[in-house]
Amino acid sequence: MEGAHTILFDARTATRAFPGINRYIRSLLAALVPKLQADEHLHVILSPETTIPCLDNPHVTIHTTGSPANTLKSHWQAFKLARAIKAQIYHAPFILTPIRVPGKMVLTVHDVIPLSHPQYSTFFTRLFWKFTGIRAIHHSRRIIGVSEDALKACARLFGTQANRRSVVIYHGIDPAFQPQSTEAIAEVRQTYHLPEKFLLYLGSDRPHKNLTTLLHALALLDPMASIPLVIAGVDSESSPLRKEAEQLGLDDARVRWIGEVPDQDLPALYSAAHAFLFPSLVEGFGFPVLEAMACGTPVICSALNVLKEITAGAVTIVHPTDRQEWLRAIQTAIVSLEWHDLYRDKGLARAARFSWQTAAQATLDVYRQLYPKQHVRSTEPPAKS
Repeated sequence: MEGAHTILFDARTATRAFPGINRYIRSLLAALVPKLQADEHLHVILSPETTIPCLDNPHVTIHTTGSPANTLKSHWQAFKLARAIKAQIYHAPFILTPIRVPGKMVLTVHDVIPLSHPQYSTFFTRLFWKFTGIRAIHHSRRIIGVSEDALKACARLFGTQANRRSVVIYHGIDPAFQPQSTEAIAEVRQTYHLPEKFLLYLGSDRPHKNLTTLLHALALLDPMASIPLVIAGVDSESSPLRKEAEQLGLDDARVRWIGEVPDQDLPALYSAAHAFLFPSLVEGFGFPVLEAMACGTPVICSALNVLKEITAGAVTIVHPTDRQEWLRAIQTAIVSLEWHDLYRDKGLARAARFSWQTAAQATLDVYRQLYPKQHVRSTEPPAKS
């Protein structure tokens, strides 16, 4: 469309290799596309074999590279596309970008964990992040941080010169995450053979998830006064934590390993749990915490800056590695109905503030602030999806 604002969204990392970024891209685009104005056209570049259903829209054009996102060929194709369509805005949802891009680049910063917590990454990963991060931030006209904590970490590592170009836009929560019906909860209990009352952990067994602290705290509980911990998302057959749990005396009656859980079952699983436990040592955002809150499940989580920021007092915060503190928090969660009801209500109220619709509108506002000054905005109504 002649005179239209041209936006190029780099969705090459919307793949299973980048799970968090993949989720961000798909959720953001699903909310953003219907909000496009008649004078805005969105071009989306994808890696091979990637499909995003929400992009079936007359104001969206899909382009596919012939190579995965982390190859030079893919970067070259993205650069050529940006030049060919004369993109005014180039949105990079991750630091994996071409060396230079035409137009004004908007960069989303989720975290800088490979640099802020180097013990959890390899030397080559840290090297990549250092040089790629410096280049991406230097060339960005706007930097979207998914939290204040992410932007502060970015400033510490890459300098404060980017602060005036930064804005915080929180992630949203999928509307599917809400308190579930009695029937849905009964079905998920039956599917995964869950007890009537249980604690829940959802995540991986990677070292920074700190599941070992949770197991040690649980081992300190009187078995007669405890309830089972259900661990989802961990391959119990290969995880070394399975053996650690056995050595701590945590048998199948005290710890249930249910493995991977399909996305469609997660809202009912959260809703069925008596409390959700999240002992992570480092996080970029903490989706599971907000999802549990949105489902009406009280949360106990680590005292990380990002988790304190997004939960704003609506959860019980404990020191990540203090087993005694975890023990006391878990005991309170099990025996106190007052605690349960208080943090259920607080969690629901806080989670309601996180919306992909809000995130999409704020992201579009960032784009629109960067449009060429001489162009007069169209007054036509929004395009229909």
